Amino acid sequence: MRSAALAIAKPARVEIPVRERTWLLPRGRVCIAIYAGSVAALFLSPLGHRWPFVDLAVYRLGGQAILNGAHLYGLRFPGDLAFTYPPLSALSFTLFAGLSLGMLEPVVTAGSIALLPLMLGFALKLAPISSRMSTDQAARLALLGAAAALWLEPVWTTLRYGQIDLLIASLIVYDLSRPDASRWKGAGIGLATGLKLTPAIFALYLLLSRRYRAAAVALGVFAGTVALGFAALPGDSGEFWGRAFIDPSRVGRIENTANQTLRGAYARLLHSTNVEIWWLATAVIVGATGMLLAARAGRRGDDVQGFTLCALSGLLISPISWSHHWVLAIPVLLLFAMNALRERWLAGAAGAALAAVIGYSHMIWWVPVNHPAHSELHLNLLQLVYADGYVLLGLAALAVVAWRSSVRRLGC
Repeated sequence: MRSAALAIAKPARVEIPVRERTWLLPRGRVCIAIYAGSVAALFLSPLGHRWPFVDLAVYRLGGQAILNGAHLYGLRFPGDLAFTYPPLSALSFTLFAGLSLGMLEPVVTAGSIALLPLMLGFALKLAPISSRMSTDQAARLALLGAAAALWLEPVWTTLRYGQIDLLIASLIVYDLSRPDASRWKGAGIGLATGLKLTPAIFALYLLLSRRYRAAAVALGVFAGTVALGFAALPGDSGEFWGRAFIDPSRVGRIENTANQTLRGAYARLLHSTNVEIWWLATAVIVGATGMLLAARAGRRGDDVQGFTLCALSGLLISPISWSHHWVLAIPVLLLFAMNALRERWLAGAAGAALAAVIGYSHMIWWVPVNHPAHSELHLNLLQLVYADGYVLLGLAALAVVAWRSSVRRLGC
């Protein structure tokens, strides 16, 4: 009787794994061809022409300023742009100083194109989604996701400006995808913070989710980048950490429609740049709520939700989040869409589709941008919806995740 019972029970245990049953994808070579075709189509389309590479030019000029012994944080570059990155970035950009823009542009563009599927692949290694698909399936899905994401406004702006945001995002997501037992978990976040300060919120996420060693590693690596900056550039480092990094006038117009943060949205809504009280009060509420939920998710091993909440919170509460900074939300969109499809959650799938439409439409640019001067302070209601597209999406996503999290905690 016992052996018969076991024989009957055995088939019930042998079922097709979720990852094999759910993620039926084209072969790897086909996925590579699809991504390559999307890249080629972008370059041949009107979106692929007349890229200014303005930020890449600033990087190169910053590197040259360091080599020439100039006062980096006192300089103004073409377009009245200031150098706003930490000293480690300036040191890194000295590698660009001896190369012409004509040589740098294709190299940096190719690097960003390679990093886009890599970033999405790292996101698919976050727990718990990593248990639902094989490494090969994740790689193929990342290529397909990158083929679609390439046309989204944050990615397009990153490419045409020659920005480093895909590198920053890749460092963050790679770090979070590493096992908690890894000795160097946190190093990527620490390095990313040394290059661009905003990733520091992910070190806080590690701390709040009780991964104390990883948080300490992130802090240690970041401290090392600061020390290196003082050793190589004592004067510029003193200027940056003493004043420049908290000087909002160096970054740009807060009302610019490219500034997709609560602060920028308030400036456009209230038709004034004097919005610090409103921004700070809202940022505290949004940031505290988002990080509390992110920490809870991280402590239960859900880095997909933890990363999502942390990324959106950081983008929303930052003083400045240019639209190219929102490449950090591209993995969020992919993960959110996958979760909605897996759960057959119609409203979630519709929300992901709406977010994609907003990204593909480039609608944040459907308003006058500083033409005439400070024109974003005089937008009508419909123009405000266009200009605040990412902020509205981010707030809606945080509200949905918070609501679903509370429902699950109450067992409803």
